[in-house]
This record gives sequence, structure tokens and C-alpha cells, in this order.
Amino acid sequence: MGSVRSLDMRVAVDAVAAGSGLLPGAGPLRHTTVNLIAALADLAPRSTLHVFCPAFAFLDELAGRPNVVIHPQRAAVRTRPIRILYQHTAYAHALRRTRPDVTLHTVNVAPVAGPRPRVVMLRSLQGFTHAQQFGWLRRRYLQSAIRRALLAADRVVAGSSASADDAIRLLDLDPSRLRVIPHGLAPHIAEALDKPPPARRTQRPYLLAVSTLYGHKNYPRLLQAFASLRRRNAIPHELQIAGADADLTAADLRRMAGELGVGDAVKLLGPVPHDRIGPLYQQADALVYVSLAETFGHPPLEAMALGCPVIASTTTSLPEVSGGAADLVDPTDMRAIASAIERVVTQTERRAELVARGRIRAQKFTWRHAAERLLDVLREVAQSPAATSR
Repeated sequence: MGSVRSLDMRVAVDAVAAGSGLLPGAGPLRHTTVNLIAALADLAPRSTLHVFCPAFAFLDELAGRPNVVIHPQRAAVRTRPIRILYQHTAYAHALRRTRPDVTLHTVNVAPVAGPRPRVVMLRSLQGFTHAQQFGWLRRRYLQSAIRRALLAADRVVAGSSASADDAIRLLDLDPSRLRVIPHGLAPHIAEALDKPPPARRTQRPYLLAVSTLYGHKNYPRLLQAFASLRRRNAIPHELQIAGADADLTAADLRRMAGELGVGDAVKLLGPVPHDRIGPLYQQADALVYVSLAETFGHPPLEAMALGCPVIASTTTSLPEVSGGAADLVDPTDMRAIASAIERVVTQTERRAELVARGRIRAQKFTWRHAAERLLDVLREVAQSPAATSR
């Protein structure tokens, strides 16, 4: 292939592996993928981005951009085993047909026979760190596919230093092929940084938890901590949980809340589209995000931008992302979680301090900055001797 000019590339963007994660309200994959691609397209108008996504989760937000071509894949169905089979067979040929200078795989894995060179974005290592929450077959697939994709990638992009360190430790990944590029805030969230937080209008105060209901999100301990506070009449709050079912379901959490005696104070909202999540943060007294494992952690960052105090875990990427702007707590200690909640919602000065620090911290995370750094990586890989000699 001929030489690649500074920002004049043909990039194949593989978003098929995200599957149902690209559906609205299913988690951060859709809005992070869309915002990153949009920022890349804006920064590199002479490049062409060929974006591959499942047809059932068409990325219509990107339609109409002159340098973005969307390739909906009808064979990438919702049924995971069939989609995985397609990813590693005919899909590889579809990617190659665009004759890319470089391929960007946005979610952990890449087709074995797909085009080279390639950059793989590390989104999750829970298949290794919390393997028990996956069935045997899915666990074996995740561990095998992620290990193979990351070890074979020309570059691996991690959203945090913590996740990069985990990849080195768990997979013996070569540190020289790793690049840490933090994610950004969605534009409609970032806009709030230029405005004062709105007045609170809720009749009953509430705590907020936002995430797909995976086991590593630690909801049982959060419910236990919340129930202990309610039993002591320490707080009058509801607990509102926004997120789609996963290995835990809303029915599971509803049953747990009932057994703990707080069924009437726990509200399961289900999946909330990202463009409607802002007011939930803005009216909450605190976001409680006591996850056991994160490779980045978008909800705390979004809450900080929107003026919502954050209680987060001391684990993995969360101290790094929050940067001293959250009340950090051991997520394995139910009493510590309860104490942090009580402290944040009852101490006016502490709340104000967290809000001020959070809004300053959130300003550091933009998709433009992320896209600038990612373009450098894509250009580096596309211009490598192995790529230009093909």
C-alpha cells in the first residue's frame, strides 16, 4: 500500500463486537463509540472512516458526515454465539474489502483473519478479574479472544493507567505497545460545565446508581449499606438505580431490597437513554458508584460534570478518573459505604467541596483530546514499516 499522508487515512472502525451494548440505554458503549468517531471525523476531514456496526443497532448519530461511511452488518445478530461466529469468519472479509490503512477495533477483540495493521481498544477485563460472573463457555471465549486480540494487536489503547497495568499483569502484554488515552465527556454532558447546577426540584431526596447490572458493580453491598442507613433513620432518601439487566436483573435487586426491608425505597428505572440521563444526576444528592472493577468509569465523571457529588470505590481506575474529586471508599466494606453516604448527604460543606472539585476535574476529559491522541496512534501504526511495505 502506498504512503499515508499526515491525516489522510482509510480507517476501518470495528464496532460489531459491542453487539447489544450499542443499543440506547444499554451502557456507555454507544455514546462513547459515537462521540469518539465523531471527534476523529472532525479532526481528520481528509480521512475516511468506514464504521461497521450491527444493523439492529445502527449508529444513526453518525449518518450524514461526509467522511464517515456506515456499514450495517445484518449477519451480526443479537444472538451472541451466532454474532461471534460471524465476527471471526465472513466479517473479516467485509473489513478487508474497505482496504484500510489501519483498523480500529473498539471493543476488546478482533477477527483472527481481519486486516492488519490494527489497534484494539481495551474496554473490559472482567472476564479475567471477575470470571465467576460469566458462564463457563462465555468465560472461556472472553479469556481466549481478548488475550489473543490484545497480544496480536499492533497497539492496545487503554482508558486508564490502572487498566493498562492490569493488562500487563494478567496477560503479560508488552508495555511498549500500550497507550493510555482517557475517554471524554459526551457533548450534551460537557455543556453543563458552562452553566450553574440547576435548582433541586425533587419532593423526595434520592441517591443514584448508574450502570448495567453486572455482578462486579457491587449492588448487593450497596443495597445492604442503604438498608442499614434506613433502619437507623439516618437518611430519608430513596435509592434510584438506572441500568439494563445483565447477570443480575431488576427482579433480583427488587427481591434483595424487599428482603432487606427497603423495597418501598428502592426504585428500579431500567435502561435510561444517555440523552436523558442528565437530570437524574442533577437532581440526585449523590451518585454512589462502588464498583469492584472498572477500566474507566463514565458515571462518576458525568456526575461530577453535572454537579452531583460522587461516592466511588478505591479500586482500579476510579481513583485515577475522579482525581481527588470523589469520596472514595472500600467497596468490600458495607459499613464504610454506609458511612460515606451518610457523610456526603448530611454534611453541607463536604457536598459543596465535592461538587466544586468535581466540576473542575471533569473539564480535563474531552473527546477531542482523546481523538487527537488516538489519531497519533493510528497514524503511527499505519506508517509503520510493516504496514507501508505491504
